[in-house]
Formats: sequence, structure tokens, C-alpha cells
Amino acid sequence: MALFRDPVLAAVRALEEEAAGGPRADLPPAMETLAALLLDRESRLRTIEREQPERELLGAIPDAAGLLSRDGRFRLTNKAMDWLAPGVRAVGLTVSELTRNAELAEAARRALEGTPKRVETEIGDRSFVGTLSPLKLGEVLVLLRDVSEQRRAEATRRDFVANASHELRTPVSAIAGAAETLLADAGAQPPQARMFLEMIARNAERLARLTRDLLDLSRIESRQWPIALQPVEIALVVQRAVEACAEPARRKSIELRVDAPPGLAARADPRALEHVLVNLLDNAVKYTPEGSRATVEASVADDAVVVAVSDNGPGIERHHLARIFERFYRVDPGRSRDSGGTGLGLAIVKHLVQAQGGEISVESGAAGTRFRIRLPRAGTPVGVASQPGTGATS
Repeated sequence: MALFRDPVLAAVRALEEEAAGGPRADLPPAMETLAALLLDRESRLRTIEREQPERELLGAIPDAAGLLSRDGRFRLTNKAMDWLAPGVRAVGLTVSELTRNAELAEAARRALEGTPKRVETEIGDRSFVGTLSPLKLGEVLVLLRDVSEQRRAEATRRDFVANASHELRTPVSAIAGAAETLLADAGAQPPQARMFLEMIARNAERLARLTRDLLDLSRIESRQWPIALQPVEIALVVQRAVEACAEPARRKSIELRVDAPPGLAARADPRALEHVLVNLLDNAVKYTPEGSRATVEASVADDAVVVAVSDNGPGIERHHLARIFERFYRVDPGRSRDSGGTGLGLAIVKHLVQAQGGEISVESGAAGTRFRIRLPRAGTPVGVASQPGTGATS
């Protein structure tokens, strides 16, 4: 150190004189290099100090997480994100270079422009849900959640439900057929035997409905229910749904009102949409008091078609509304069983609406319940309905 003391002191004195207004200090090359290294060291220390809270935050996140800088490259990542780049660190890579996934790369580009994105995609043989959130300084927080095990468990559950439901169809049909055959010969049966036969037939029908609904739900969730989107005239589909529910409504003296303008078209699957409306109308008829009414209305809202099914029954308590579309969830279990419901109708409705690119919501109170379906409006109008839509009743 003694060898460097004099040159260092000389450089310090020269710099002090320059700072005091003297001539520019003439520093040896070694001093210039030392100054540059000190500046670089100070910059790195400031960066580390600034990034330390961010590193701790990313490190506490169990999912793959990273911060994209404005140039589209990762500035900071946690270990889970680095795992996606075997052999190298993810820092300095773009989303495309790290994941080799065009969908995620496009989502990153949109997020850097300020639009938050959520993407479900595959990286290699793994399934991920990616959430890309723009931050205030122009950077983007990228979270990639590995949902591979969850997807496999869901697939296993769907397969089990579908297989079990399929296997149940044959014995249930046999039981129902045998009960109906014995009931047809009513005179040969004693009263008590007939009562038991009617019970068997009634519960066999409930089992048949349950297996049908389970199979439908499994097909929808596994995307095996064919959805063919096309311009669909709402008035015609509504009319078919009303006709399907007319007899149960007549038995309870319930008026079915329709307000659907002719020619109003949505982009939907006609079979799926009719299934949805029949389910909703069937619920309205089941749970509305005798002598009441149920209404189907269709209208335009911006670029969407809104179809609402409402009744003036007792309504649904607020705490039930958040779970009403869950499978097997019943607002009133005893009442639902008495009416022969399976608890799957609204779950099927929700999945079918979403499969058509739509949304469904519910609102309820003392004046009744209203289900509102929102579907994309068809780009081109279809022909005027041959049957009256507005004000039709049954």
C-alpha cells in the first residue's frame, strides 16, 4: 500500500485544487480506472438496495414470478421462474425466449402496452395459468401458476362421473321399464304393491334425470358437447323453450309471457341456447306459486343481446346467490328434492352460456328472481320470425 500512497495523495490534492477553482486535475490512468470502478460499484450497490424488497417479495411467491422491464426482458425473477429456463437464469430473457409460447408472448406485449391479461396455456407438458399485470413505472408483473395436477384431477373426476353415469343408464332404464310394465297391469296389483311400484317408477325417473344431467355436464366441461356458433333469432328459440314448458305451467296456472322483438339475433348455438332457456323456465315454473307468471324478455345492450328469465316468486336469499351456479347446490334442499330437481340444472346453464362466449347473472329479492344471459350480438340480422314474439303468452 505504501507504493500507492504518494500517487493517491497527489491525485487527491489535484482534485481538491480543481474543486477549489484551480486547473483541471491531470490524473494518471490508474486513477481514472479506479474512479470508474468506484462509480460502477456505487451504482451496483444502489441497484441492489433498490431491488432487495422486490427480490424478497418475488421470493415469497410460490408460483413462477418475474418483473418485465420496459424493453420486454425480465429484470428480476424468483427461483420458480428460473426453473422454466434450465441451465440459465431467466433474467435478461424475453417471455418468448423463456417459454417458447406465442400466446404468452402476445399477452406480455399487450401488458407492456397497459392491458392486463390472463392466459391459460401449455408450456412443454405442463399446464399454466398466466397473469400479467401492468405496473405504474411501465413494468409488468408476470405470474405463472402451474395447474397441471389440478387439470389432471379434474380430468379424472370428469372421466369417473361420465363413466359412472353411462354405466348407470342401463340398470336405471331396466328398473323404470319393469315398474312401468307392472303398473300397466293395475288391476292385478294390490293397493300396497301399486304404491311401492309408483315409488320405484318415480325414483327411477329421478335417477334417469340425474344420470342425464351428469352426462351433459361432463360433456360440456370436457368440451365434447358440440357448440356451433351462428346467428340465431332469439324470438324463435324463446318460443320453442316456452312450448316445452307450457304443460307444466298450465298445470300450475302459471302465465308464460314473452317479449322478444322479431329479427333480434345473437351469435349462439341454437340447441344449447334452447337448453339454457328451458332449464331457467322450468325452474321458474317449479318454484313460482300457482296462478303466478314467468317472463322471458330479449333486448339489445351495446354489442350484446340480453335475454332475461324472471318470475314473481318468493325470491332467493342474498347469501345463496354467490353459490347458486355450483353443482348440487340447493337453496332449499327439501323443496328441490320434492320437485324432482337434480341440483345440476344451473351448473349446466352456466357452462353452456360460457361455452357460447356469454355471461350469466342473477338478481333476486322480494319481488322475484331474474336470470340475465348476455350473448354476443350477431353481425348480420336474420329474417323476421314467423311467430309473434312481442307479448306472446301461453
